[in-house]
Amino acid sequence: MNEAASATERTIEAVRDLVVREELAGGAQIRQEEVAARLGVSRSPLREALRALESEGLVHHAANRGYFVTRLNAAELRQVYLMRKLLETEVLRSAHAPDDADVAKLERLNGEVRAAAGRRTPADMLRANREFHDALFDLSPLDLVVTQVRRLWNLSHPYQATYLWLPGTRDRVVEEHEAMIEALRSSDRRLLVKLADTHRAEAEASVLGLLEARGS
Repeated sequence: MNEAASATERTIEAVRDLVVREELAGGAQIRQEEVAARLGVSRSPLREALRALESEGLVHHAANRGYFVTRLNAAELRQVYLMRKLLETEVLRSAHAPDDADVAKLERLNGEVRAAAGRRTPADMLRANREFHDALFDLSPLDLVVTQVRRLWNLSHPYQATYLWLPGTRDRVVEEHEAMIEALRSSDRRLLVKLADTHRAEAEASVLGLLEARGS
């Protein structure tokens, strides 16, 4: 990776972290000069980062006005989770039997979720949780469907940080991941889908509770 691409990648992660931590709040305009100065980068990698984050759904561009942080509301989020349920079910049903390396990777990533939870570092837990689920999705041959699933994850990303830090959530997430790994190990796709449905439904309820408390 060349220096310019590396700077853009670092800037993408930095801006994403500001959104996740709500230091750039939903609906807020992104004032590029201020953000660039805050991150200690030039405008060029920031512009590239904003274009990349727009494709993820985390920000959106308004003509003649600039970029804004995407604001999700309860009605939209219900639709996101409905689409996730439909698409993720097909992805998990089509997952191939994992080999030892696949299982080891999932266990390692879940270990990173556990470690980040213990350190109480939201950005690390978000990243490890996302990587765990991405590794699950990678077991499916349905590449186009998986691409859409990941886009839906991006749309709900700004609220997951708070959801993952609700009381009692951290240990439960790790335990549910462990159960999904065991279902994969035993090639029980029906159980895997059932566990994933419960895992997702609990997340949806928590995030919707957050949105409703904010009046979104």
